Amino acid sequence: METTNPKTSRPKRRLAPVNWFGLVAGALMLILPFLGPWWHATVGTGAMEVALSPFDYSISLLGQPISSTLVGYFLLAAKLSVIIGGVLMIAGSVGAKRWWGRQLVRFGAMKVFWMLIGLILLLVLGALFLNSILPGMLSGMAGEAGGATMQINVPYISGSAMSTIQIGATATITAPITASLTMVFWIAVVVAALGVVARIYHRRYVTPKKPVVKPAEDEGIEAPPT
Repeated sequence: METTNPKTSRPKRRLAPVNWFGLVAGALMLILPFLGPWWHATVGTGAMEVALSPFDYSISLLGQPISSTLVGYFLLAAKLSVIIGGVLMIAGSVGAKRWWGRQLVRFGAMKVFWMLIGLILLLVLGALFLNSILPGMLSGMAGEAGGATMQINVPYISGSAMSTIQIGATATITAPITASLTMVFWIAVVVAALGVVARIYHRRYVTPKKPVVKPAEDEGIEAPPT
């Protein structure tokens, strides 16, 4: 009489599919808002320091901090948005085959990517304004008062430059300006790339809907006689 081993007769359980790219991206999104600034700039030898990220900012002029409550509220909203997006990314990646998994991944996948684009645009437009528009405005105002001229050179995103203020023929003030992207910026680039890959990769878990063929009577065509 043959006997069967109950251990071998049991069907093997398959692990639920997981979007690993989304899982890693979601975990990094939870810690990204607390890692520090993405961009840092200094004017002179500590005369002015600026540190920026989509979640926080720090501006000091001659050692005195400058802050805005309204800006702080906007940055807090951005921080909460990324944290919530990270939680939903993790949930959608774990439940990749669920009907809600794709919606959760899509909600959080592109948040860091668009924040990177927004920060780069802010830095480029800010440098363009300081280099091309502000010197003419200030030189015109100062020219009416005493004939001073100003030349501002601000690096686009990263680098170093010299800015000069010429007061008549008697005095010249020169200040070096340095700007750089921090390591946190490149971590954000990795998170954004993982989010994009996770969104594309998640398509493999979406079951395409079968087309519904309507009967001939519903289309106003008589069925052929049998």
